[in-house]
Amino acid sequence: MLDAFFIFTDSRTLPLLPGIYQPWLVALSILVAIVTSVVTLFMAGLAARTLSRSQRQMALLSGALFQGIGIWAMHFVGMLAFDLCTSVRYDLPLTLLSILPAFCASWVTLNMLASPRVSRPQLLLGGLLVGAGIGGMHYTGMAAMQMAPILRYAPGWFVFSLLIAILLATLSLWIRFGLRQLARLGEGRTNLLAGCIMGFAIAGMHYSGMLSARFIGVAEPAGRVMAENGKMAAVVALLTLCAGVLVLAGNALLRYRQLAAEKSAGEARLQAVVDTAVDGIISMDARGRVLEMNRAAELMFGWQSAELVGRNINMLMPEPYRSGHDAYLAHYLQTGDARVIGVGREVSARRKDGSVFPIRLAVGRVDTGREPMFVGFVTDISERTAMERELKLRESQYRTLIDNMPGVAFRSRVDQDWSKIFISDSISELCGWPAASFVDGSISLLSIMHPDDVQRVRDTVSQAVRDRHSYVVEYRLFHMAGGERWVSESAGIVFDLDEQPQWLDGVMIDITDSRLRAAEYEGVVYAIRQALAVVEFDMSGHILTANDSFLALTGYRLDELQGRHHRVLCQPEEVASSAYQTFWSGLRAGQFQSGEFLRQGKDGRQVWIQAVYNPILDLDGKPCKVVKLASDVTDRKHMEQDLMAARDRAEQASAAKGMFLANMSHEIRTPMNAIIGFAQLLLDGNLQPEQRRHLQTINQSARALLGLLNGVLDTAKLERGALELDEADYALHELCQQLVDAFALQARDKQLVLQLDYAADCPDLLYGDVLRMRQILTNLLGNAVKFTEHGQVVLQVRCQADRLHISVSDSGIGIAPDRLDSIFAPFSQADASMARRFGGTGLGTTIARQLVELMGGSIGVRSQLGVGTTFDISLPLQAACGSQQPGTATPTLALPPLRVLAVDDVPENLELLQLMLQREGLQVTTAGGGAEAVALHADQRFDVVLMDVQMPEVDGLEATRQLRAQEAHSGQPPTPVIALTASVLSQDRKDAEAAGMNGFAVKPLDMASLRQEIARVTGLSGAVADVSRSNSQQLALIDWDGALARWGEREVLVERIRRFLADNQAQLAALADADAVSCRQQAHRLRGLAANLGLAQLQQQLAGVEQAAACSPAQAEAIDTIMAGLAAALPASGTALVTEVADSTAAPLPAAARPWLQRVMAACGQASLDDEAMQALAALLPAASLHALQAALDDFDFDAALQAAHALMPDAAGETEAP
Repeated sequence: MLDAFFIFTDSRTLPLLPGIYQPWLVALSILVAIVTSVVTLFMAGLAARTLSRSQRQMALLSGALFQGIGIWAMHFVGMLAFDLCTSVRYDLPLTLLSILPAFCASWVTLNMLASPRVSRPQLLLGGLLVGAGIGGMHYTGMAAMQMAPILRYAPGWFVFSLLIAILLATLSLWIRFGLRQLARLGEGRTNLLAGCIMGFAIAGMHYSGMLSARFIGVAEPAGRVMAENGKMAAVVALLTLCAGVLVLAGNALLRYRQLAAEKSAGEARLQAVVDTAVDGIISMDARGRVLEMNRAAELMFGWQSAELVGRNINMLMPEPYRSGHDAYLAHYLQTGDARVIGVGREVSARRKDGSVFPIRLAVGRVDTGREPMFVGFVTDISERTAMERELKLRESQYRTLIDNMPGVAFRSRVDQDWSKIFISDSISELCGWPAASFVDGSISLLSIMHPDDVQRVRDTVSQAVRDRHSYVVEYRLFHMAGGERWVSESAGIVFDLDEQPQWLDGVMIDITDSRLRAAEYEGVVYAIRQALAVVEFDMSGHILTANDSFLALTGYRLDELQGRHHRVLCQPEEVASSAYQTFWSGLRAGQFQSGEFLRQGKDGRQVWIQAVYNPILDLDGKPCKVVKLASDVTDRKHMEQDLMAARDRAEQASAAKGMFLANMSHEIRTPMNAIIGFAQLLLDGNLQPEQRRHLQTINQSARALLGLLNGVLDTAKLERGALELDEADYALHELCQQLVDAFALQARDKQLVLQLDYAADCPDLLYGDVLRMRQILTNLLGNAVKFTEHGQVVLQVRCQADRLHISVSDSGIGIAPDRLDSIFAPFSQADASMARRFGGTGLGTTIARQLVELMGGSIGVRSQLGVGTTFDISLPLQAACGSQQPGTATPTLALPPLRVLAVDDVPENLELLQLMLQREGLQVTTAGGGAEAVALHADQRFDVVLMDVQMPEVDGLEATRQLRAQEAHSGQPPTPVIALTASVLSQDRKDAEAAGMNGFAVKPLDMASLRQEIARVTGLSGAVADVSRSNSQQLALIDWDGALARWGEREVLVERIRRFLADNQAQLAALADADAVSCRQQAHRLRGLAANLGLAQLQQQLAGVEQAAACSPAQAEAIDTIMAGLAAALPASGTALVTEVADSTAAPLPAAARPWLQRVMAACGQASLDDEAMQALAALLPAASLHALQAALDDFDFDAALQAAHALMPDAAGETEAP
């Protein structure tokens, strides 16, 4: 097929026709190609500058058409320049069609040339298209030749001709774009050079193609005349030139119209700019007359343009500018001295209404060919001036803001050291160096930056400058005083008008603490992941990732779980339940979920887990994923199932134990009521010392037994959850002070320092159960004082957030580490010898723990053997609800002579109750049973009924119902009924209330509590007499009743008072001269001692001194008077006793008493009692001599008893043998 076009054999063997060229026609063809190319490139440039799309397309289309015609004309002229020695005709349609390839290639290339930028691939493509178009046109034109010889082509020259066209066309395009940019040539020169190269590309391709042509045939004798070819070539060239002229003329006309339109539009825009300009524009002639002014100037000055045109412009100027304007203008026109022309300045202007306002004025000169014209541009800077004032104020505010804002604000140059233009004074707090040192360059930030951070900071800042964005970087700075500080710097880059970085504006914040917390947090997270199974879910419940612990728990691999839903781990029935949907709905709503769940592993095994599902919130506060923390509790669940049956059995046993304890309590409290009551009645009478001592022993032992019973009952109630808190507002500080005061003398006897450390930020008033709080602190303080031989005991109270922290610390014997875990167990002590040495049941700490936990708190113990022990209590901090003031004491009530009906089936109890009530001044009627009480109530009127609950035949509940029935039948008002019972069950209280009883009193009866209950049910609580008085003259000098209740024996109390007067006389006298702090401290200590000794008047005076932190002369005089009265009162009440004591202690020990005393010492060494020996000693020695020994034995304090025995027989140390 290719044989029809190419010759693949040696052409020298073929009959080839020779041909010759006419040089001038060849030159004409090249000229046509060059002219055509230059014109075409000019058209491309014209199209690129044309804004109208249609005009651009017209220019490109006409240029492409002219380029196609030019290529065709060059080819045709080149063919006419070749004489082939044969007649040649051309196929007209094919000849005209040959223009098409050149036109198409030129169209594509010109569109490319009209673009502002051309890439290298586009440049190569354009050259290829132009070369191909030239080649296509040439060989299509050659195919239009009709002649006798056969036309064939040499393949090599054929390819070479195309390469010549493509390479030269590409070179021409590169010159058009690349060389123009590199050499900075003008558009005309570039188009001329590129057109020449393009013309040579067209001609080169043509004549290279002619070299590839082989005309095979025989020459004809009569060939065409070359002269005719020359005429034809001239005609073709002339027509081509005409076409070019037409194309240029048409495009020039279009360009002219475009420029005219642009000029009109520009003038319109200019006029619009002038009319709409914000600044005023005023023109004037050389004589200063206004020629024209825009709308902005009219609004600015208040004049209409028609009012000012033709008038002197100095009308718009205030003095002194107005008077000197014309002279200045004339001077300028004569000398050319332009002091104002061409310079912007700020001056004042005058409105039509005469008001003056600040403007910025710039005046320019316009030469019109005749006389000059001046144009003034006026800007109203009233707002700017106001803004400048405001900015100055703002600058001052910003300066204050920067000085007070957290962190260090700075502005740095973008240089090697980031030298500081400005830095706030707070830099001195961050690194120790003053701000001035950074500004003057004596120190730079880099010089105090940690070396390991310098390069990283440089890279961060450099990258931010290159990318033109802000940056945040963290690094370390060395403090001038030593140490490192972590800093977070955030800053932005400010660029100037040349887009060069000018400075850095930012702030540095000290993040040392947050870095430490972050490191701690990371450690916590790592520890959690190590200790727990962790898995993450998206909000739809699909697994994102899981740690190794979770995979080990479920038996899956991570790739087996990722992307699967949470339900793969759940039981089918759980997934199908509505609770499961609610569970995930709650998580999607951000709700925390936790609990124990049954999960299914890979192998189908069931695993119980304790898990928490934590929704993680994004920056908008919306849940973005769920993190689950889980631990395997399968073994525990199995254990729980095994313990269920045991728990049921234990609950049954506990219920039985509770009932037994309740019954035991009732049976013990009934005789205890008589023992304590009658003992107290006898103690209130006149007794011999030995009788009083024995009765006090009975009373103390009974009360100790009652305390033990209460402790056992409290423990039982707490264990089964039957104890309820009676919460109300109470003063914690006062309670703590009362307890410290109560234990102060006991601590002083042991030479201990007892302190109360109550934080100032803790509230005095709290809400809670004051009785249980007192019980807790009494147990802990009592243990601390009991088990501390020397040193101190501290009661400390602190508040933190919503928690109350109380600690009781001592420097006592301590607790061995192996006994700490059991210290809160019932009936347990740190050592078996503790019970022998110090006494006690071991229930105190148990009850304290149970009560603290009941209050929602926790208690712990820290101890070191031989060093001391600290009990720590943490409770919820509940603020008081009411407005009760701390320190408000409950008044002592005095009842009026009420008519009382006392009902009890036990004669001893009834007798005791009658004696106690009659001593209070009440009128008492007794009844031995419920039926008798009902009968008496029917015949007489009583103010209150004291009704025993458990009685034979008609019990107290039934009797009360009958009383209420009588009252309802007769229309009488109900008589208050108080239940008397030894039972402590809450159900009994409810039964009493249901039967119609109004009050409740527990046996053994406490007269103070019973008095309060009677006052309450009879409505006398608000009207009862308060025996306390507002001044010391109405108080007793010594409150013997209250003091004896605390001390037990009068002689011991008298001795204590004497010691108080002797030891503290100087301190009391020094109060008047002490400073506020010392005065308050001394008054507080002395007030506590006085309160324990019953020195009522002295206590009240010291309370006033403590509150005022000063001792006035009147108070000092009152204290001296009281002290004198005490000194005078003591001999009358205790002289004989003291003398007796002095005589007895001074007398030698009788020989008969020595062996009995040795037996007592031996028994004490074995932590036991020898009652026979004590009875013998009581018969041989005065009671005062045995007081200390007997008191120690009554308290089961065997160490103190040994010391007292040695004091009686100093030479008996070490003798422990019995006779």
